[in-house]
Amino acid sequence: MSKLYSLFFLFFNLFSIIHASEIVCPSGFQLINQNKCLKLFPTNLKHLEAELTCTSCGGTLVNINNAIDNRAVSNLVASTSATSIWIGTFCFSSRDISTCYNDNGSGNLTYTNFAAGYPNVGEGYGGCVSMQTSGPTAGKWISAPCEVAGMPFVCEVPATVADPTCTHNYNGYCYTPSHEMPGSSPSASFFDAEKICFNGGSKMVSIHSKREIDYIREIYKDSEVTNQITLGAFSYDSDVFKWVDSSRWNFDYFDPLDMSFGDCLGMDLSEEPNSGMWTRVNCSTSNYFLCKRKIASTTSTVMTKEAENLQVLPQPDPFDFSHCNTTLYLAPGQITSLGYPISQPPAAYCTWKLATVGAYRLGIYFTDISVAKSVYIYDEYGNLLADPSGNLSPFKVLAPTNIMTITHDGSSGDHGFSATFLSY
Repeated sequence: MSKLYSLFFLFFNLFSIIHASEIVCPSGFQLINQNKCLKLFPTNLKHLEAELTCTSCGGTLVNINNAIDNRAVSNLVASTSATSIWIGTFCFSSRDISTCYNDNGSGNLTYTNFAAGYPNVGEGYGGCVSMQTSGPTAGKWISAPCEVAGMPFVCEVPATVADPTCTHNYNGYCYTPSHEMPGSSPSASFFDAEKICFNGGSKMVSIHSKREIDYIREIYKDSEVTNQITLGAFSYDSDVFKWVDSSRWNFDYFDPLDMSFGDCLGMDLSEEPNSGMWTRVNCSTSNYFLCKRKIASTTSTVMTKEAENLQVLPQPDPFDFSHCNTTLYLAPGQITSLGYPISQPPAAYCTWKLATVGAYRLGIYFTDISVAKSVYIYDEYGNLLADPSGNLSPFKVLAPTNIMTITHDGSSGDHGFSATFLSY
């Protein structure tokens, strides 16, 4: 461990304690109502393109939680030529706001401002939601075709605390990747990395939301690190991992297809569309790593509350692990063929409608499958994505949007299948 690196962090920590008292937004974003960081993108993009732009910033399309927020967003756009914008709301049924969800994973909407007759996901519209920003209906929400209509959009990222010493400042924390540390090797074993972070006034990174994963991916974009980083998690007891910074384990993003061993975790940084997933790694392996420290503040912190449990797998119903014939099952989750894994399950034709919030796309990971009749996997438009059958090794299918439908005829009495589905 270099003395230069220790002095570097000592100076930065002292400087940040003096100055870190102001609630701020990342560059290009505007602080609205003292709790929202928003940015208008005037380019006309389809919904998925807009969402990908927002997630690359560690955010989502804007989440509107009350009339004050709604007015602020409308006013932000009013001075432009835009007549409508994408917002961070997605609905799965017509005229039923209980099936509408915020992009940030906080759950069902607590506030809506739909125009009469909306949401309307049929008749050529779709689950995506836009806000009218001009004329007598300014501020009203309507349904819009997700991948047909192009329009401007507003992104939202968490507010943070000012720290002029911090290059990567997000949601009240400062992130320092190992390859940017002066006088220190960019690669180290888990235990050496833990010491380096500690001596610099930080801890190895813990992760608590999909948005945080997206932000970390952006840190490493176009860097020398293209494979994997070691996370600040350690398995103290069998398969139970804990964060070394003692923060709550309220989120996970394990790769369901991971067959490796090790008491530490690595995060994938490849160019795969579902990168960011976690796999087991050997703790003694030398790897890039990321340090994270809470930014000191002399005022009350008003950081955006991260959506909890967005990817923590729920406990299945002990009487039916299959979720056969579910009409809407939101990620993260697990499904199985009916009766799995008994040798002679009851004959049944099952349909599953799986989905995630509008900010993300959906992937399904088959961890065990042996079926005589095909499992049919469709995207939200009814296009066949895959029809696996037989005795297969674990595999994944990535949907192009946030909805997929799966059907299976279990009348052949075979072993069946088990699968996990996650946002990506």
